Amino acid sequence: MVIAKLKIIGLFLVVPYLVIFAALLSGQSTENLASDFPGKVRLVLPKTIYATSDVETNIYFDNIILTANSANYAFDVRCDKGVHLAEKWTYLPKQNEAGDYPLTAEVHDDTNAVVARASSILRVSSAAAGAERRVTLLAVGDSLTEASIYTQRLLELCDGPNGPVLTLIGSRGSGNSPARGSNRHEGYSGWTAEAFVTLVGPASRTGFFKRPETGSPFVYVDTSGQPKLDFPRYCQQFNAGNAPDFVTFGLGGNDIFYATDADINELTDKIFTFYDALVNMVRDFRRTTKIGIFLIIPPSTSQDGFQGYSTVERQTRWQFRRDQHRFIERLIEHYGGRQAENIYLIPLYLNLDCAHSYPMRASPWNAETTDEVSRVFNGTHPSPGGYRQIGDSIYCWMKACLSN
Repeated sequence: MVIAKLKIIGLFLVVPYLVIFAALLSGQSTENLASDFPGKVRLVLPKTIYATSDVETNIYFDNIILTANSANYAFDVRCDKGVHLAEKWTYLPKQNEAGDYPLTAEVHDDTNAVVARASSILRVSSAAAGAERRVTLLAVGDSLTEASIYTQRLLELCDGPNGPVLTLIGSRGSGNSPARGSNRHEGYSGWTAEAFVTLVGPASRTGFFKRPETGSPFVYVDTSGQPKLDFPRYCQQFNAGNAPDFVTFGLGGNDIFYATDADINELTDKIFTFYDALVNMVRDFRRTTKIGIFLIIPPSTSQDGFQGYSTVERQTRWQFRRDQHRFIERLIEHYGGRQAENIYLIPLYLNLDCAHSYPMRASPWNAETTDEVSRVFNGTHPSPGGYRQIGDSIYCWMKACLSN
């Protein structure tokens, strides 16, 4: 009996080494035996991906890894829902598919070895979630918010038979003008998280980023003459004294635009001091407000969209893409797992078609031909369809929050 037991124990000791040896013989890294790992391609997925009935949700493969050419890799997304296409995994939920579904994405190299793996939960909300419920939302951001297109998309989606009754709040509106209609927000072209926390001046809410005239919409001078963030006062002025049900922050693109590999982490640490100030500004007024942090969008897949930055300002598509990817990683580290505090990540970067949803125009191949090609002329601001994909992502998140 003792000898038999020793043989069994010995077998259990040997088996793990046999598995590792088999993996090595097959060319598969032993690291791949772990459940999740970003690998050399730095695969990144949030822990929750939101979807709702009749709204398309996508995972564009080029957006989730960091490589100069994602076509050098093969992708495998495993989920009980959705369709795996060449450039993306895509899903259009039906009315009766509400629920949580495990999702795993793997990246394979040309030897078919798994070089990265990430898992998430696909959270599908019912079409009826929050239907006819009156809610308010404040969108805070840079030029992507100022464009007023994704906010208009939110109004359109909420105007449907299953949408909540949405009121957007803010001092600004469509066309870079003071708010006049229902499409309201606090979007300012060129602004950073620091600007929203520190700028104070008589030209508050004008949108012009010019010191010392420009002022943040949330900074007021108190009775002692000192400027400070005063969200209750802002809400008194623009929302009858009530805190919003939802607040989204779409910041970071301007903050990191000229970052480099050498300084992106130090710069992100600084950004978070101001980002946290804005998040806490909302939470200190009402803890139940749902705060959505944008996982910011990647640039166009084409360097053509950065032609305006190729001389004086010196920024390339690849460097900005590297900066954006690292910022996504840091945002997930910093704000992920905080749903109990009503702080959520909205994964915009997954859902944007960066190959086809940036503005394009015809251009000759060269000066000596009349043959033309369509080239991207703006690599950081999407076309209207791209903005609508942003709105779709926010709406799916809102639906998930309204399901509780």
